[in-house]
Amino acid sequence: MIGIVIVSHSRKLAEGVLELAEQMARGVVPMEAVGGIDDPDNPIGTDPMRVMAAIESVAGRADAGVLVVMDLGSAVMSAETALEFLPDAVKAKVRLCAAPLVEGTVAAAVQAAVGASLAEADAEAVGAMDVKIRQLAPVAGAPPAAAPPAGPPPAPGEAERLELAIANKLGLHARPAANLVATAGAFQAEIRLSKGEKSANAKSINQVALLAVKNGDTVVVTASGPDAREAVAALAALHRDRFGERDEDLAAAPAPETAGLAGAEGIFTGSPAAPGYAVGPALAYRTALPEVTPRAVTDTAAQIGRLDAAIATARAAIENLRRETERASGKAGAAIFTVHDLILGDGAMRDAAAARITGERVDAAYAWSRAVTDMATAYEGLDDAYMRARAADVRDCGGRVLRILAGEGEGGVRLTREAVVVARDLSPSDVAGLDAKLVLGLVTQVGGATSHAAILARSLGIPAVIGAGDGPGRIADGQVIALDGFTGTVWAAPDETVRGDMAAKRAAWLTARRDAKARGAAPAVTRDGLAVPIWANIGNAADAARALAAGAEGVGLFRTEFLFQDRAQAPDEEEQYEAYLAAARAMAGRPVIVRTLDIGGDKPLRYLDMPREANPFLGERGVRFCLARPALFRTQLRALLRAAAEANIRIMYPMVSDVAELDGVRDFAARVGRELAAEGRAVAGRVKAGIMIEVPSAVAVADNLAARCDFFSIGTNDLTQYVMAADRGNAAVSKLCDSFNPAVLRLIGQTCRAAEAAGITVGMCGELAGDSRATPLLLGLGVKELSMSATAIAEVKEAVRAAEGKACRALAAKARQAESAEAVRAILGTG
Repeated sequence: MIGIVIVSHSRKLAEGVLELAEQMARGVVPMEAVGGIDDPDNPIGTDPMRVMAAIESVAGRADAGVLVVMDLGSAVMSAETALEFLPDAVKAKVRLCAAPLVEGTVAAAVQAAVGASLAEADAEAVGAMDVKIRQLAPVAGAPPAAAPPAGPPPAPGEAERLELAIANKLGLHARPAANLVATAGAFQAEIRLSKGEKSANAKSINQVALLAVKNGDTVVVTASGPDAREAVAALAALHRDRFGERDEDLAAAPAPETAGLAGAEGIFTGSPAAPGYAVGPALAYRTALPEVTPRAVTDTAAQIGRLDAAIATARAAIENLRRETERASGKAGAAIFTVHDLILGDGAMRDAAAARITGERVDAAYAWSRAVTDMATAYEGLDDAYMRARAADVRDCGGRVLRILAGEGEGGVRLTREAVVVARDLSPSDVAGLDAKLVLGLVTQVGGATSHAAILARSLGIPAVIGAGDGPGRIADGQVIALDGFTGTVWAAPDETVRGDMAAKRAAWLTARRDAKARGAAPAVTRDGLAVPIWANIGNAADAARALAAGAEGVGLFRTEFLFQDRAQAPDEEEQYEAYLAAARAMAGRPVIVRTLDIGGDKPLRYLDMPREANPFLGERGVRFCLARPALFRTQLRALLRAAAEANIRIMYPMVSDVAELDGVRDFAARVGRELAAEGRAVAGRVKAGIMIEVPSAVAVADNLAARCDFFSIGTNDLTQYVMAADRGNAAVSKLCDSFNPAVLRLIGQTCRAAEAAGITVGMCGELAGDSRATPLLLGLGVKELSMSATAIAEVKEAVRAAEGKACRALAAKARQAESAEAVRAILGTG
C-alpha cells in the first residue's frame, strides 16, 4: 500500500485535510500531515526537515511508495528540499503531486485504500477537480469544463475495453445504473464509462446517471488496474443480464394525452400509474422539506462531522427500508432504495456540501440543502423524461439527511384509518412507509408513471393516479373521492352512482387478485391430467420465500455463486450451511436443487486465482473450475451434504461435458461424505444429484450421463450459445443466440429421450422455461419440470393448464422440422 504526506503552510489546514482523508480511507492508509513553523508570531510557513521526517515515517509503513500533496509556494520548495536529504532508497519511492491540496489528498486516499499504485493515486489526485468543475460551473455561471479527451487507446495489457449496446427500455436509469456502480465498486480497477465524448467514473452513481444513457446508445467501458479483466468480465455479464432489470419491472401504462387536465367538474385525469380502483375518504398530505437559512459557524470541522453522521444515519434507515420493501414487494421495488443509498454514498453531494461549509463557513443543514438542490437541478436539466424524474430520488434521500440535520423526525404519511392519500408529490420513502392495510389508493398532482413512487405503488398493488394536475390540490382532508388506476381518472366529488360503481369494481378487482394468487398456488395440470411441477430459480433465502408465495412447488435452481460474489473472501462452511438450510426452510419441505459454484467465463471472483484465458467461455467453468480448486469445492460440498441431512436438498453440478468429468465429481463428493461421517457429522444416506445439460457434448452422451444421475436440468442460456457458437452478449451475433432455433430444440428433445430411457426426469431452468409461449412446445419435447423467476410462475401455470399432451407433441414435431427460429414462432402463433 502507498502512503501520503500532506504539506501545508497552515498546521490547522494540514491536520484538517488529514482528518478528512483518514475518514475517507477508513484509517487504513499510512498518512501524516506537516504544516506551519514554530514561531508563535508568524506560524504560517513550511519546514523542509519536518517534511523529510514525515516522509521517512510514512515510507517505513508504506511499502509501495509515498505521495506528497502540497498547497503552494514554499510548500513545494520545502518538499523538493526534503527529497534532497532523503536516502536514495527512500527518494526513489516518493512522488510529489501537483494536485490541489484538499481534493487531491481525498482522491489519493480513497485510491490508496483500495490498493492503487503510486502512479494511479497521483493521476486520480490530479484529476480530482474535474468533476467538481463540471458540476459547479453551470451554477456559478461559468462555461462548463470540457469533457476529458478520450486519449490514445490503451496499450495491450494496460487496460481492458468493452463496447456495450444498451437494450434496457429506459436506458441506464437509476436502478440499472445502481447495479452497474455496485458491480464496478467491487473491483480495485479504475473503471470509466464513456458515451461519445462524455466520460464518467463507473463507481459514481451520479456521474453514471448524468451521462443520460438511453435505449440504443452504445457505451464504452475501460478498466485499468490489477483486476481489470475480471471487472470487465463482470460488467459484460451484468450487461447480458440487462443490468438486473426485466421488462416486467417497468410495466407502466403510458400517460394519456389528457393527463393533468380537468374533464367534467370535479373529474381529473392523470397517468394511470398503478392498476386498481379505490373509493373512500382522502388524506390530504402536505409535505415539505425543512426550511433552512445560512447560519455562520466557526468550527467547520464539527459541521462536516455532523453532516457525515447524518448521512450515515440516513443510509442506515434506507437500508432498513430496502429490506422491508424487498420482503413486501420483491427486489425490483427494493432496488429503488439501493439507488438512494448509492446517491448518498458516492460522495458527490457530501463533498459539495463539505466544500461549501469550509469555503463559506456556513452550517451543515444549509450547505447540504444547497448541494441537494444543485444535484436535483442537474437531473432536471437532462433531456430524458425518465432521468428528469430521478430528481425526486435525489430530493427524497437528500431530504432524509436534511431532516436529521434540522432535528426533525422522519416525516412520512401517517394513516389512522382507511384513506386515499392525496399529495402534491410522494417520494418512494413515503410510499414504502404506507400501512398496506389502510391505504386505499394514491393521487398526486405531479409526477409520472416512470417515477419511483409509481413503480413502488405497482409493486405493492396500490391503485395510483400520478400527475393529475392542480385539481387534487383542492381536495380537503376527509373528503370522499374515487379513482380508477386503469384509466387515470379521479373523481373529487363522486355522486352515489359513481361511488357504488367504483366500490363494486374494487370488490371485483380484489377478488380477481385473490383468485389469481390462489391459482398461482394451485398445481399446474394439463387438460389430459399430466401434473407439471413449476419451480423457481433463486439466489438466496429471501428469494425462496417470495417464490413460495408466488406458487413455486420447489426450487429448480439455487445459484450459489451469489454467496461468493461482491465480497473480499469466500464464504466459509458454516455460512454456506446456514444459507442452504435457510432456503430449504423457506420452502417448507419442498425440494431445493442447489447448483454448485458456477464460476469462470463471465463470472469472475476477485479474491480467487483465476488465470487469464484467451476464451474464458471455453475454459475453466463450472465443475472444471471447482475440481481445479479442491479446497474451495470441498468446503461447499461439506456444507451441502450437512444441510441435505436436515432438509430436502438436492445437488446439481454445472457445465459437465463428459462421463469422466461427472465420475470425477461423484468420486470427490463421495470422499467428502466419508470425511464428514468419519468426523461424526450427520450425513444423509443418499442425496439426489444431477447435472446441468448446457454443452453439446453432454447431449451427445446424455444416455451414459443419465445412468449416473438422478435428474437432468437443461440450461438453455448456455446451451443455446454453445450450440450456435454465438456469444449472447455480443451484439454482432446475438440474433443467432435464439433458444427457439430448431437446432436447440432438437438437442432438448434428444436429452429428454435419453433421460426417459434411463428413467430419470428432465427439468429446465434456463430463460426459455419462464416463457409461457414456449410451455406447450417444451412439454411436447419431453421436459417434465420447469423452473423460472417467481414473477413468471402464474403465467406458466396457466399455459400448462391450457395444454394437452397430444397437441403438445404434434407442436414439438413441427417445430423440430422448422428451418428457423422465426418459423418456430410462427408455428407457436407468437409471431
